[in-house]
Amino acid sequence: MPVPDEGAIAPEIVIERALVRIRRDQQARRLHRRDARDANDAGDSRARAAAADAARFRYLDALDETGDGRSISEIADAIGIDRPRASRLTTELLADGLIRRTTAPDDARYARIELSADGKEIVDRVHDARRRNVTEALAGFTDQEARVLAELLDRFVESWPRGASAAPPRPPD
Repeated sequence: MPVPDEGAIAPEIVIERALVRIRRDQQARRLHRRDARDANDAGDSRARAAAADAARFRYLDALDETGDGRSISEIADAIGIDRPRASRLTTELLADGLIRRTTAPDDARYARIELSADGKEIVDRVHDARRRNVTEALAGFTDQEARVLAELLDRFVESWPRGASAAPPRPPD
């Protein structure tokens, strides 16, 4: 049995540091600006605005995950915002023509929100840009390493704690 290198850093520390770096890039909006720039090849200001605003894009992306739309409450839950904020985003995105409001097939009293063709095009552009960035980041990996990373990362994300119990502890005052 191999003896662990005492100078090696524990995997959970390396992973936590990597997650912090990703989160800092997200908070600095570097990733969103890059995605927006890459997604805006056609010069559509709506694409740039939707991709650059994290909440607007998360909204559109949450709709892309479903084929039959979602209620505003379901969208709020899916992207981690309160219902009033989701309602404001709905109003903005409707005005921009990126979503459409329909009625629920089983009960016309309930509204469903769906991506419009323009909204779908924006989501697809951002996803394509992100995939190009992932491909660029994987350039130094072998095919086997990339497959292993994908499998392990997927497993890691599936195992990630979610919900109120997953909130990090607050620092002491």
